[in-house]
Amino acid sequence: MTVYADYTAEEQRVLRASLEAAALMVSVASPGRSEETVSEGYAAASTALGSREAYVSNTLVSSVILWLEEAAKERRHFPDYVKLAESEGIAERSRQMLLDVVALLDAKATPVEAAGFKRWLLQIATAVAEAGKEDQGFLGMGGVQVNDAERAALDDIAGVLGIER
Repeated sequence: MTVYADYTAEEQRVLRASLEAAALMVSVASPGRSEETVSEGYAAASTALGSREAYVSNTLVSSVILWLEEAAKERRHFPDYVKLAESEGIAERSRQMLLDVVALLDAKATPVEAAGFKRWLLQIATAVAEAGKEDQGFLGMGGVQVNDAERAALDDIAGVLGIER
């Protein structure tokens, strides 16, 4: 059984950055207006923070959620999600971050903890994909909840994480 505090400062950075990476891979797959990107960032944050009950038996996920809650209470600076989503090469960097967290989890976490953390990352990415309608026409008419580009991003994320979607 491992908890967030069992990891080095660099490993903790990788764990935290993987949350953004999973979300950003979906956001950049189907870029929209900045308002939509803000909604996607909010969906990622609220899903991550709102998952404690579902992952109470996973000490690693629970302890990362606790760290996030404490950071929010202390009003620590969180990166600007819109700026991150618009930054050059973010899709590639996000994918690499997911590969890095998979290697870390497989090396240091128990198999159950690793599987749960990976499932949590996919849950966050799915919430981002479902955050708003995509491919809307004039005056917001039409559109779909999750478009093909977002589905492809979710499939890619699941593949990188080595889990079923």
